[in-house]
Order: sequence, then C-alpha cells, then structure tokens
Amino acid sequence: MQNNLSDLNNHLFSQLELLENGELTEKELDLELKKAKAITQISSQILNVARLQIAAINTAESCGLCNKDLPALLETRDSKSEKENQKKRRLCIGGEK
Repeated sequence: MQNNLSDLNNHLFSQLELLENGELTEKELDLELKKAKAITQISSQILNVARLQIAAINTAESCGLCNKDLPALLETRDSKSEKENQKKRRLCIGGEK
C-alpha cells in the first residue's frame, strides 16, 4: 500500500473480492471476516483524517494561504499525469506561486 486514498480503495475492493470467494472454507472465511472488520475500522479512521486534512486545506485557502502541497494521503495515481498533479498542488487562490 502506498498510503493514499486510491490505494486504500483498491485494498478494500481486494478484501471484498476475498470475501466473495466461494472456495474459502468456513475457517478461512471466518478469518477473512475478522480481517475485514479490522480493515474497515482502520479505513474509517484514515477517512476521518483525510476529511480533517481537506477541511484544513479549505480553511487555509479561504484565509488566503497558499496550499503548495497536498498531504500524501490525498494524492492519487489516477490523475492524468504526475506533472498535472504537481501543478495542482502548487495552485493558490489568485494564481500559481
């Protein structure tokens, strides 16, 4: 896991696919269900932190502060290109710095 929300999403879907595997024994399924519960609890906390980071970024921008870099957790590999991503992270209200 690269520790961003896209990776978390992929990990959650991977766990879901494991749970849908019809070839698991009852013991294996029980273990996977326990792991899924732990993953869900941890994921919820990660999402709470991401929401807090977004709120902090929005607050900083509304106060006219420049958000030069997004926290790593909020980065995504699904963007068109890393170069575009870097440019977006450097944007400030009123222009680029």
